[in-house]
Amino acid sequence: MNRISGKWRFVSFVVAIIVCGSALAAKPQKPPQEPAVAAPNVFAVKIDYANGRVILQGENLEPDTATATFAGVVLAPDPGSSATELLFPFTAELELAVDEMGNYVLTVTTDGGSFTVTAFVPLALQVPPEPPPAGPDCPCSTEWDIASTTASPDGFAGLIPYCSEDSTDWVTVQFFDVPANNYWVMWTGWDSGSGSGYCELYIDGPNRPLDSETQFNACADYLRNLVADRGDQDNMCLF
Repeated sequence: MNRISGKWRFVSFVVAIIVCGSALAAKPQKPPQEPAVAAPNVFAVKIDYANGRVILQGENLEPDTATATFAGVVLAPDPGSSATELLFPFTAELELAVDEMGNYVLTVTTDGGSFTVTAFVPLALQVPPEPPPAGPDCPCSTEWDIASTTASPDGFAGLIPYCSEDSTDWVTVQFFDVPANNYWVMWTGWDSGSGSGYCELYIDGPNRPLDSETQFNACADYLRNLVADRGDQDNMCLF
């Protein structure tokens, strides 16, 4: 009897192990969780009149999936956009919708969600015309020549510079037609650290990149010669 009783105890133990093992093997496993897509966040909205773009700066903007509506108009990002900066070119529809100064609602949507902000627009949006060809020495000299020889409101022919500022890496000359309330900004800058620069007729012309310090010097000399020819009212520059 003792041997039989011991045998059944052994069989019971083996069965118990098998049952427990089967229970563990049959326990369902949770499927792997896909990482959540981060929601977009907009820090700033800028209107680039010269280049005809609405610029959104922020994080998690995901240009591959991003779309936006501005004043009810659907916009698609420019290929040069990134996860921290979305570039939306002006369109004919946007030009009609944003035709005066005011506050306009902008919503950006990505796979991670939507973000809505109200943006102030100081001037009506206009799709900019094709810029003139770049100048031979200073790339901006073409549009600067046109503006400086055209009467207000399309240019500042005959006007004395409202102000100017001059340093080793940045030069600006600015004109103000007070009766017409028209303001023009010509400037150029150079960053010796990155070996890059820019010149611009703001806000009427494109922002042109400078590839060499030689180009910057040509643009700076153009502006210095303008002040030497016309003088300067010595006001504080507004830009």
